[in-house]
Amino acid sequence: MIQRKNSRINLTEGPIFSSLLRFAVPILLGSIVTQLYNVADSVIVGRFVSSDALAAVSVSGPVMSLINMFMIGLSTGSNVVIAQRMGAKDIPALQKAVSTVAFLTLVCALFITGVGLAVSRPLLNLLNTPQEIFSDARLYLMIIYLGTTGNMIYQMGSGALRGMGDSSWPFYFLTLCSILNVILDLVAVLVLKWGVPGVALATALAQGVSGIGVITRLNRGSYGVKVRFKGIRPDREESGKIIGIGLPAAIQNIGNLIANLFVQSSVNFFGPTFIAANSIVNKVDDVINIPVVALSTALCTYVGQNMGLFRMDRIKKEINYSILSLTVLGAGLCGVLIAFRGIFPRLFTTDLAVIAIAADGLMIMSFQCLFHGTDRCLVNAMRGAGKSVVPMVTAQFGAFSRIPLAYLLGVRTGDWHGIFWALLIASFLRSAAIAIYYYGGGWKRAVQRFEQKHRESQGTESPAD
Repeated sequence: MIQRKNSRINLTEGPIFSSLLRFAVPILLGSIVTQLYNVADSVIVGRFVSSDALAAVSVSGPVMSLINMFMIGLSTGSNVVIAQRMGAKDIPALQKAVSTVAFLTLVCALFITGVGLAVSRPLLNLLNTPQEIFSDARLYLMIIYLGTTGNMIYQMGSGALRGMGDSSWPFYFLTLCSILNVILDLVAVLVLKWGVPGVALATALAQGVSGIGVITRLNRGSYGVKVRFKGIRPDREESGKIIGIGLPAAIQNIGNLIANLFVQSSVNFFGPTFIAANSIVNKVDDVINIPVVALSTALCTYVGQNMGLFRMDRIKKEINYSILSLTVLGAGLCGVLIAFRGIFPRLFTTDLAVIAIAADGLMIMSFQCLFHGTDRCLVNAMRGAGKSVVPMVTAQFGAFSRIPLAYLLGVRTGDWHGIFWALLIASFLRSAAIAIYYYGGGWKRAVQRFEQKHRESQGTESPAD
């Protein structure tokens, strides 16, 4: 019997929206901690090492983002499959899923480490890394790759914990990792004078501690499952389901990053002032959308648990509640961006030209808040139901449509406003594509297939039969 813990929330019973909201709060706080940590880490490197050191760490950013997006995508697979087993209260299947997740975690960590060490130099060459920072950048990446296992364990383990209804402990370990990382950064830089390698080592060690914490919690948290080295073995069916959900999510994340790199070439066309302004718009947009991302991410686990009991009516109600709530929230966020469009950029710079461009950019991009919540809700609801390919396709459609739009509306016209309009239009197209699928009957047909499979697994036949 699984004991009820305060940190666990059963999303298959009780008030629908309030349960989802309680589950989403730690996810929201975790996103805030991540944003603050990223700023603190850059400040430490830039102020206490050197500008070259900051450049060496920054140039490694795209490579690290690819790794993290891959891990986060796969962790979505572990989240959904474990949520479905938890919702069904099938403890043997839950243990089998957890053991499979543990096996896949180790295999993926070893693969990323090996490939990463082999391609770190070619990747930095591909990014045209300046020679004066090349050695530090490569050493930084190599240490990060060697510490991949700790990060992978944390990401996959956190997905497992959230799948079992516990979003609090992943947040606790993320906070611990962030604080520990900052402390170790300061020790490595100010006391030991290790520079860039010390910063990389601090990150790897902090992630290792968070990984150990997640495993400890899984084993001692009375979830009804254990992770033991001797018991780590893959189940073919569970592996297929985890990869089938997680891999499209990982491809989607990586595709977004690749599309961003191509769009950046259009941004660069307008020079340093516009580059700085565009960066500010992106940062403000990321921060203000944290509540939207948190609530829609929680919806993925909610749908997964209720799919375990095949409560389709409950799922449909929560999708509608979430879309309505995030649309109202989005309208409010849109108003905030418009009202403070001239103030937010001043938090980043005193350059009046940059502030003016960023203010115009925030004005245009504010309208994305009106439909962004719908897109996020439908993407995560479909993933929670185990349908990950359609969200991947619609997301890639939106991501890669930004490339020609940015060129045609921005570069070809010579008007930097066109870049922001291109991003807004592409975001709308992505949201429209998945909404058309959902409301146009695609989701209804998928639900009918779910129901058919459920009846077959229960040994019953449909009325038509």
